[in-house]
Amino acid sequence: MKPLLWEFLKDVHQGLSSLIYPQICIMCGMRPGEICIGCEKTWTRPPSFIRFNEVPSVSIAMYEFGVSNVILKAKEERNKCAQKIIATSLFRAISFLKPKEVQEFVIVPIPSTPQAIRKRGESFLQPILDLVIQQAAHVGEKWYWRELLVHSKKVRDQAGLTSQQRQVNLEGVFRLREGAGELRPIIVVDDVVTTGATLRNAIWALNERKMTVLGAATACASSHQLLIR
Repeated sequence: MKPLLWEFLKDVHQGLSSLIYPQICIMCGMRPGEICIGCEKTWTRPPSFIRFNEVPSVSIAMYEFGVSNVILKAKEERNKCAQKIIATSLFRAISFLKPKEVQEFVIVPIPSTPQAIRKRGESFLQPILDLVIQQAAHVGEKWYWRELLVHSKKVRDQAGLTSQQRQVNLEGVFRLREGAGELRPIIVVDDVVTTGATLRNAIWALNERKMTVLGAATACASSHQLLIR
């Protein structure tokens, strides 16, 4: 089938699908639109510092049912709207966190597990961070990101583990990639912070190699992590 004909048929199919299955909010699933006005407000709050004392750390949204829907759709369905929401949140969090006197820095994501990468074909945060870089370019800033960390061991499923058990489970889980070399100051990013164990171990791995970590930015955080706004 010729490429132009295939694209035309795909557009027709998408148009008919939108009539048969009207698009609804990816958060609440009730109102029309990719994300309704009410749910969008969750992601447009000012950045807030979180209860994580290793480095200055900020987040945007509270990790609750609707927000978890967005994270899940970005991870498992590669939903473009969900990816854009998370990217915009990370961009705002990083912009708030970055010291004004710092001209050059690198964004380092928490890596996906090897199993997740095999399943999805890429790191979950890769397309999201590409969008973050694009948003920075739109305001005249040149940001960079690198997959600097890798998993050094297998871990148990975190679900059902206590905060202390999660810390033990994740201890020593990350190491730097070979040939990392000398880098600019770093801002660590992740989609969500719950106990802080993942961020803490990532920062420890970076500090072991004398990397300068300016802070950590996440799109959302559990309620007990967010400080009162």
